[in-house]
Amino acid sequence: MKALTKYQLRKISKNLDKYFNQATSEDIKQGKQWYKDANRICQDMARRYNTDAMTAAQVISALSPRNRWTQNIWDAYTIFDAVQDGLSPEDVKVCTFHTNKFKAFNIAKNKTKITDKSLKTYNFCQNIANLCAESLTIDIWHLRGCMDKLIKIDNASIGRLAYGQIKKLTIKKAEQLGLKGYEFQAILWLTIQKNYGI
Repeated sequence: MKALTKYQLRKISKNLDKYFNQATSEDIKQGKQWYKDANRICQDMARRYNTDAMTAAQVISALSPRNRWTQNIWDAYTIFDAVQDGLSPEDVKVCTFHTNKFKAFNIAKNKTKITDKSLKTYNFCQNIANLCAESLTIDIWHLRGCMDKLIKIDNASIGRLAYGQIKKLTIKKAEQLGLKGYEFQAILWLTIQKNYGI
């Protein structure tokens, strides 16, 4: 996706308002808490496995494709346990793709890292590891909310320019509401999923 026009950004702004206005008080409460809970999990992994929160976040992120959050966390603990016990990727089972399991092992062993070349996952790791207010996770659900249409998962990639524009706009809107960007995004995640019946 190329750079977004002013017209497109105005439409995205209105769409984000629309979905935020659908949030219940419970959605707002849950959305404000979600990343704080994820951060606590990263901190626990860091303490338990003598690593840092960013490494924990990256292992979680590597295991996340097609994986429910609770299972994702369980799988991350499984990977760290396996590395601590000297096991190999073939010795454990997780609920995502084999390539992601091997990547998670390499991250846990400090052989590789998720960099800002992978915009969504890097921002996600910054959000859950550091509660970084300058980072924003733009996933398929955020894109669906921005465009107000059901985008298929295989069409969810956007270029760096568009990512930066949506990120800046979303964080600005969050700040106007007295929220962190990641809190606003988590609230929207809940309302957008309800809109699509998930």
